[in-house]
Amino acid sequence: MNAASSNRFGQLPRLIRTCIRQVHTNRRRHATTGFQGPDGHGERIWVFCHRRSEQIIYSFNDKLDGVHDLKQLPFNGKKTKPAKLRKDYWSPMAMIKFPQGAIGRSVFQKLRELKHLHEVAWTDEFRYKRPDEFSAADKKKVAEEKAKGVDYRPVRSKAERGIALNAQKKNAIADMAVVLAGQGAGNKVVASESAEGERQLADVSVSWSNDLDKGYAESWSINVTHGLLEDAAYSFGVVPEAAVQETKAEA
Repeated sequence: MNAASSNRFGQLPRLIRTCIRQVHTNRRRHATTGFQGPDGHGERIWVFCHRRSEQIIYSFNDKLDGVHDLKQLPFNGKKTKPAKLRKDYWSPMAMIKFPQGAIGRSVFQKLRELKHLHEVAWTDEFRYKRPDEFSAADKKKVAEEKAKGVDYRPVRSKAERGIALNAQKKNAIADMAVVLAGQGAGNKVVASESAEGERQLADVSVSWSNDLDKGYAESWSINVTHGLLEDAAYSFGVVPEAAVQETKAEA
């Protein structure tokens, strides 16, 4: 009995190596055969926003995955990252539609990278409060120091910095405008480019839950058209009838 158990335990390293080899082989096979997921994967990017914190999650699906998508939210301090994705707090801010999935996957990667940069590569200016964040005590202190000829700037606490880092809504919209304009190396929104540097951009549409949100970007390129998301029930897979009809028409 003991000998048999020892033999089985002795096979464990070989079994582990076999499993690892199979995983790596599958990854190489997917890379060489151009595996890109199911049909239509990447043709739509859903941009979800937290109603209170303005945290942002990008997804290829019209509903959030409480395990996978939660990984997009960084830890910016105590109580800045939720333990789970609550349905009553998250809703779609926008949906971006592309003519080809390859274009959408390229844009998805760049939006994720830019979001990460906003969350980790902030300057010293970020340490200071904006005027709209001043408390009554801050305003009093600023007035007192100004009377003395001192330019006083209230500093955010650690908790306040975490809250400010979470609020990525405005940054996300500005990033969308830049990426959909074809900026960034390897951006597949650029359909073609002439020797003279003239670029042909793929047509992209953005549907908004609130069309006023698009104003957070300084400008939008001419290849982007804007519309409205008819129903916020998109957030967790309850697809409106209008969207169903659109999908049937496209099929």
